[in-house]
Amino acid sequence: MSNSGFSTINHVGITVKSLDKAIPFYEALFGVKVANVDQIGGKRMAAVQGLDDTLIKYANVHLDNINIDILEYVEPKSSKASYSNEQVSAMHMCFEVDDIQAAVKRLKEIGVEPEGEPMVFTEEDGLKAGYGTGVVYFQDPDGAHLELIEPKGPFQRG
Repeated sequence: MSNSGFSTINHVGITVKSLDKAIPFYEALFGVKVANVDQIGGKRMAAVQGLDDTLIKYANVHLDNINIDILEYVEPKSSKASYSNEQVSAMHMCFEVDDIQAAVKRLKEIGVEPEGEPMVFTEEDGLKAGYGTGVVYFQDPDGAHLELIEPKGPFQRG
């Protein structure tokens, strides 16, 4: 049976300034080692991305339910995107945790300061369901927007 319904995510790619600096951060964040470090490039790879030419150094990280590609564009040289969560087309990646307070403690232990204190949804937040869900936002060293969620109610999968 083919999967043409777009119901399975294979990976999320995060473009970084320096692969060598990003790998230790993401290994510490995920608690797993990268599975592969390699590079790809040339005119064919560039054309599929709408570029003239490209050289990409990358690392693959395999998590339980998704793969993460950490990408350093050598050619063309990357420029820093600047966006905030409310801007149209801004995206973020959210990691599910069992205990948001413990997860924030772990973030701080690896030198990551959340953008604010964790928030737990209550009736006052205007939700119809999902009370008790905890969230907190943070960024990687290059400014990629990341989130933690301790899901309850409709925020839980399956």
